[in-house]
Amino acid sequence: MTAPGSVPLTVIGGFWGAGKTTLLNYLLKVQHSERVLVMVNDFGSINIDAELLDQGRHDRPGVVRLQNGCVCCSIGGDLMQAFLQVMSMPDRPDRIIVEASGVADPTRIAQIGRVSGGLSDEGVITLVDASAVRALAADKYVGDIVRQQILSADIVLLNKLDLSSDAEIVETRAWLRDLAPRTRVVSCIHGEVDAVSVLGIGAGKVAPDTAGGPVDVPVPDLRRASTRHADTFHSSTLATEHRFDRRRIEYALDALPQTVLRGKGFVELEGEATPALLQLCGSRWTLDPVSTPAPPAGTHLVFIATGGRGVPRFDAPSHFEQALASRDAASADTSN
Repeated sequence: MTAPGSVPLTVIGGFWGAGKTTLLNYLLKVQHSERVLVMVNDFGSINIDAELLDQGRHDRPGVVRLQNGCVCCSIGGDLMQAFLQVMSMPDRPDRIIVEASGVADPTRIAQIGRVSGGLSDEGVITLVDASAVRALAADKYVGDIVRQQILSADIVLLNKLDLSSDAEIVETRAWLRDLAPRTRVVSCIHGEVDAVSVLGIGAGKVAPDTAGGPVDVPVPDLRRASTRHADTFHSSTLATEHRFDRRRIEYALDALPQTVLRGKGFVELEGEATPALLQLCGSRWTLDPVSTPAPPAGTHLVFIATGGRGVPRFDAPSHFEQALASRDAASADTSN
């Protein structure tokens, strides 16, 4: 139950590609009676998710862009400052939703909210891709993070059922019950769920006003968490005004190394009136026309890749230059 005068805070977590932004857009569309403030965090230099959140609805209070890394790890101070600024507004929003980075522990974000004053902890929602979550949880690079995100959740949304067989869904639900037996699991496709069932799910743990004295809530070691994530993942950005031939860019996407986990952004294509939106998760990717009213000009792509000892660091500009040159050379040989 939300305390009188407090603003409910919901944190949405989940690994890259689980469908967090899709869920967020859906919730914004159906929450017509509330003014929702969305805080978005991207692990990269271009805040693509915030661009997507501009679709469809323009009467919400706005989007706070947090681009410097995991919310819980490297910009915890900025997040708390953002919470304090919101709570000092004369016309507060009715609800705050934070979309966490793909490698964030959403519980840590909720902890920061609790000590910020006047916020009501309404719970953590973690999305998982039904077709990929078990493999991700077993991965030597990201498995610990994926499992912790699930264990942190009040509700797990088992998303993308359309990409799994019935037998795989049954097996995944059983696996989730074994991992987190006390956590509620809700199945969905494209993040479409009953908003009432997932918003306002917490115990209403309200932080006292900041003037009310110290609050005994453990705050995470931000430096240690930031270093761990920096050693495991890195981002690489491709930004150019160049227009690409669709077949050439598709060739380059198919040639991406297995270390690339996630990709997102906008691509200017030759002969096409609007940019295309790239959504890449593992080996799956789509390149579809953009529906947002005012897409950014040029090509802007952000990729997330694994790193560490013995793993070559992925460089997006270099990869696309080499892949496109390789395709052009192959095409020239074929024509001769």
